[in-house]
Formats: sequence, structure tokens, C-alpha cells
Amino acid sequence: MRRCLECGQLVSACSEAWYSESMKEFEVAEGTFPGPENLRRHIHRSRKILRKIAKVVNKKRDEIDLLDVGCSSGSFLVLARDLGFRVAGVEPASAPARRARERQLNVYQGFLEELFLGEESYDAVTLFEVVEHLKDPGRVLRECHRVLRPDGVVVIGTGNTDSWTVRYMGGRWEYFDINRHGGHVSFFNAESMRVLAERTGFTVAGLKTRSVRLYERDDCSVFRYRMAKICGEVLNGVGRLIKKGHDMLVFLRKADGGARQE
Repeated sequence: MRRCLECGQLVSACSEAWYSESMKEFEVAEGTFPGPENLRRHIHRSRKILRKIAKVVNKKRDEIDLLDVGCSSGSFLVLARDLGFRVAGVEPASAPARRARERQLNVYQGFLEELFLGEESYDAVTLFEVVEHLKDPGRVLRECHRVLRPDGVVVIGTGNTDSWTVRYMGGRWEYFDINRHGGHVSFFNAESMRVLAERTGFTVAGLKTRSVRLYERDDCSVFRYRMAKICGEVLNGVGRLIKKGHDMLVFLRKADGGARQE
């Protein structure tokens, strides 16, 4: 890992070939669509985020144009559409993009910065589990700035390296393992997210974290894992308050004056 001395941003030193090979795992039709065991949790969290988006942009749901970047096969878009949002998606992998279209979703196949979507066309852009895959996240955030309307919002979901999980587990945290999580090369914390926002024409409108993990399931006995999970749940309450959870959700507001070109 390489670490920025200014903001603590971590960047993987993996080879280009390793990165490309790891990204092949996303070229499957169902993509990241949640299975039955995770569906209820996915629905609950997605609805909370969508309600927050409507509140932040201060519009009714049927007035909000939402673009989900890295939408995979469309799990978030389906929920947003069902709640009345006007939705579209962007997905680089061809197989999940086709499956999303089979669900009657408007999904562009390719990379956002290469699609040249209409300027100021959207009220909200979401990037869930996307920025950690980007070797140049600033380029994508500047394009988000361009396609957003004034006072539009970007919502980013990613890992938090300034978490108790990372402090305790270090390199054992599976999020850092490119073989288990294909393409993870950029790792953020609250300060590095603030710096990225500032350099791309945004201000941080909100930042929350959740979840504390002390062991991965395969790192210890079943008993120790269960005890550690209970401890993690106890710590999670405090971790939320002081932003020490490993799961980070960030709301960026489009700032006045345009995106800085750095």
C-alpha cells in the first residue's frame, strides 16, 4: 500500500494485470443483486438512503432524476423506481448491464466519463462500492459534477480506513484483499474524502459510518468469531457517533463555481 501523508489515503500497489484479472468477477449476469439472505437488509438500507436523497435535494420523489453509477444488474435502481424516482444507471460490465435492461431499466453500458451524458441532467448520482475500484476517482467525481444540476448531490458508499476495524485487523481486513474483493485499489477515510470533494467541486454535506469487525469468519474458531461479533455490535453504537465504523456513507453537495481541474 502507498499512503498519502497529507490525508491518509491508501492506494494499492498491485500490478495492472492483477487489477484487470480481479475485475473479471463482475462480468456475471446477476452482478451484485442480493440473494434472499441479504435482500431484506438491502431493501431497508436502500430505502433509508433514498429518503435522505429526497430530503437533501428538497424535491418530491417523482421530480428527482437519479443516476446510479456502477449499478450492476439494477438492485438499487429497481427500488428507487418503485418509490417513484426517475432512474437511470451506468454499468461497465456487459452481462449485468443486459440483465438490468431486462428489468426495464435505462442503463448505459460503459464508463461514466466516456459516455458524455447531458450536462446538468440529474439531481442525484449514487456510487455504491465504486470509488474503491477507481485508480483516478477525481476524474469520475468531476464528471458527476458536470452531469449534476445545481445543488445536486453525490452519494458514495465505500470502506473507511480510519475505522476501529482497520486499527484492530490491519491487513487482515478482507476489504484490502483484491483476490476476495476484485479491483479494490483506492481506500478512503473521512479526511481523504473531504480532500477529494474539495478538489472536484463538492462540499461534504454528510458523512456516517457503521459496523465494527474484529475478526473475519475464517480467522478464528466459531466461538471466538461469535464473541467478537457481539463485541463489534456493542462497539458499533459508539463507532457511529465518532465515525469509526468501517462502512462509510458520504453525501457530497455540488458546490458553486465549478469543479477544479487538478
